[in-house]
Amino acid sequence: MTKGISCVLICSERIATSGQRDLIRLIARESSGVNIENYIHPKGESRMTIRDYLDGINPEQYHIFDSHQEGMADRGVDHQDRDYEAYSYNVHKNNRPKPGDVFLYRRPGKSTANRKFNIYGGGVIAEITEPDREGNVLAVITSAFRLKKPIEQGEPRIELFQWTSKEKAPGSWAHFWSQYGMNVIDEHDFYGLVGDLEYVVPGNTNPWGAGVYEASEAMWSPATGFDVSGFHVDIDDNSEQKTDPTSQEGEARTLTGRHVDFEKIQKANASVGKAGELLVLEMLQEQYEGTGAEIEYSAEKQGDGCGYDIRILTSDNKEIRVEVKTTTRQYVDGFYLTPRELNAARQCLYEEASKTKKYMIYRVYNFDAKKKTANIKIYDRFDDKDFRLAPTCWKVHIR
Repeated sequence: MTKGISCVLICSERIATSGQRDLIRLIARESSGVNIENYIHPKGESRMTIRDYLDGINPEQYHIFDSHQEGMADRGVDHQDRDYEAYSYNVHKNNRPKPGDVFLYRRPGKSTANRKFNIYGGGVIAEITEPDREGNVLAVITSAFRLKKPIEQGEPRIELFQWTSKEKAPGSWAHFWSQYGMNVIDEHDFYGLVGDLEYVVPGNTNPWGAGVYEASEAMWSPATGFDVSGFHVDIDDNSEQKTDPTSQEGEARTLTGRHVDFEKIQKANASVGKAGELLVLEMLQEQYEGTGAEIEYSAEKQGDGCGYDIRILTSDNKEIRVEVKTTTRQYVDGFYLTPRELNAARQCLYEEASKTKKYMIYRVYNFDAKKKTANIKIYDRFDDKDFRLAPTCWKVHIR
C-alpha cells in the first residue's frame, strides 16, 4: 500500500458516505493498483493495523526494547534514547539487533505511575551507528508507530498470551525480561501481540533528525581527551565563494597546537562538537597571529546562548563571529542551526552594509580523531537565501 493512500486513511477516521468511500477506492486503484476494500469498514471507518503498516517489511529478527527515557536514570544516566527516533544500547551487552529488524517498545513498571509495564509502540531499525570506544551505539528508527491503546500488564491479551520465543512461568513475569532491556522474539509473538492493533504515526518520523544527529555525535569521546597538535586539515577550495582576505582556502595545513591551553580539556572527554571547535580555534589563532586581532572562545566563556562559538575582533575594529559545525560523516551540508544561531547570522547580514560585523560557518566534516584528519568548508557569508533551510520541528500553540 502506498504511503499516500496510507496517509489518507489514517487521517480520515470516519468516511461519511459511500460516495466518498468509492472515491478513495478509485484513487487507490488508479495510483497503486491496490484494492483497499479490507481497510474500509461498512460503517465508513478506516482501520489500519500494525500488520497492514508493516506489509512488505521482512525483518531478520523481531525485538522488544525497554525504553530508557522516563524514570530509568539507574539504567543509563547519560543514555541518548529518543522514542520513535533512536534507541541507544551497548554492543558488549547485546549485539543482536540488525538494520531492518522490527521492534516493540516496552515501558518497565518502574517507569510507570501504576507500576505496571506496558507495550506502547515500535518501529524499524533503519541503521546502526558505529560503536564508540565503550561500545555504545544508536539504532536509528524509521517507520515508527504508536499503539492507539497500549498493551498493559494485567490485561488478558498479554497475560494469556502463548509465547513461542520465550518461556514464561504461569501467573508470573519474574525472570522473563532480559536484564539489559532487550529481548529477541519471533514473528509469531510479534504479530500475535500487536498485529491486529491500530496505530498512529508519531509526529516526527524523520530518520537522522536534529536530535538523533546530535545524540550520535555526542557519543564520540576520545580515551584521553583531544589534542589538536599534528592535526592535518584540508580546507575546501571554492572559486565562486566570497572569501575573507586573510583566509587560506585550497590548502592543506598541519596544526601545531601551541595556541590552545588543553589542560582543562585533557581532564575530561570532548564531544565531536567540542573537538571541532578547538580545531577551528587553533586554526584561527595561527591565521591571525601577529595581526593584533583578539580571539575569544565564546562557547567556553559565554556558553552556547550567544549564537556562535568564536568571536574575532580585528585590529581595524571589525567583528567576525564564527559558528563551528562538526561531523564525522562525509557530508559538507545537512548540518543544523538553532534559531539563535540563524538569527545571529541574519543580524550580521543586515549589518554587513556597515562592514562592522560578519558571520562565518566552519563546516568540519570527515573528522577522524584517531587519524588526526578532517576537511573544512568555510562559508564566509551566511545568507539563508543561498541555502535550502528545512524545518525539522514545530512548536504548537492553541489558536
